[in-house]
Amino acid sequence: MSDAVANQLRLVRDAVARLDPADAAGRTAIQILLGELIGEAALPAPPGDVAAETAHCRTLETLALTERSAPVLAPVADRLDTAALARFLGEGVQVLSAATVSRGMSKKTVLVTIAGSTTLPRNLALRVDRSANNYLGTTVIDEWGPLQLLWQHGARIPQPFALEPTGTVIGDPFIVFAAVSGAPAGSIYAPPGPAPALVADVAGCMAKVHAIPVDAWPNAGQPQGDAFFDAQFAEHQADWQALGERSAIMDACFDWIERHRSDAYGPPALTHDDFNFNNMLVEGDRVSAVLDWEFAHVGTPAADLAYFWYAAQSASTFADFLTAYEAAGGRRPPAAQLDFYRMWGQLRLGVMGFKAVRNLEQGHFDDVRYGMSRWHRRQALLRLSALLGTA
Repeated sequence: MSDAVANQLRLVRDAVARLDPADAAGRTAIQILLGELIGEAALPAPPGDVAAETAHCRTLETLALTERSAPVLAPVADRLDTAALARFLGEGVQVLSAATVSRGMSKKTVLVTIAGSTTLPRNLALRVDRSANNYLGTTVIDEWGPLQLLWQHGARIPQPFALEPTGTVIGDPFIVFAAVSGAPAGSIYAPPGPAPALVADVAGCMAKVHAIPVDAWPNAGQPQGDAFFDAQFAEHQADWQALGERSAIMDACFDWIERHRSDAYGPPALTHDDFNFNNMLVEGDRVSAVLDWEFAHVGTPAADLAYFWYAAQSASTFADFLTAYEAAGGRRPPAAQLDFYRMWGQLRLGVMGFKAVRNLEQGHFDDVRYGMSRWHRRQALLRLSALLGTA
């Protein structure tokens, strides 16, 4: 047995030992991870050209799906030093309840109810770094400045109240927000069904973000505009090469990006860089808040617009989304630039997927839910393969 497989099975063993009978999310994640391992064991290593690798991914998808049900994750519980949090929030504050409602790859969200504060609302949301698992290298510390800028200019985000940057209060840095109602309407690889009014509202939210002045960008050391893409491309290409993985799909996509690199450059704008339904709270046909600004930077609007293509096509059409974006004051980028960033957005996800699987194989994660990494990686490869066929 390889060390990679052994580390993943140890994760399953440890998770089963402490699994709460009510933890449906834990059981689902274990089924996903085991389904992936069983499927991979039944297939030879993927061949070395794009068509064969794509066929391999599709066959593996079918095999893995027979071993488990669809990935639906429920909220999970977490321990929190409520006394330390209360002291941080202010004199006389009491924490009445605290519950972790989501865990991402790099952050988690904790909903908190308090009493006794004269400056904070009763219901709060904490966005907390997950330093033990964060292979992306992002932190809420870098989000704080952009969040203040967004709030000052009326972007639809939860009100940010405070940053705790030291990690000494509850174990990791966190930001305190006002809690906002609503729920995610989908995920990166599982977009919602038809919802044209919601898609139009997303377009309005995005146009407002792109209109925010960036001449006084708070993260002064971060590359901006065209220079940001150059730095981002170099980083992801270096990450891919450092992994030493073999993928004809990934290599072909990096080659395509290099050949079309001139399409990357456009007018500067505040860019979310992960603008999708998994990072929004939705009520009916309205976005109540756009969340998770860890990748925020001064880039170009096409990056956000093209990244939303799959969600827009599922819930409405991308053409209608662009029309609503223009009606809200946005400027439509050239078609070639949208095509470029559609490829680049999915290639970024592919690199992240390969990195997540490597961390999983090396035993760097403490949560069996990361077993979904293989499924995520394969969805990225299938999308990229389809884009190569039309690029």
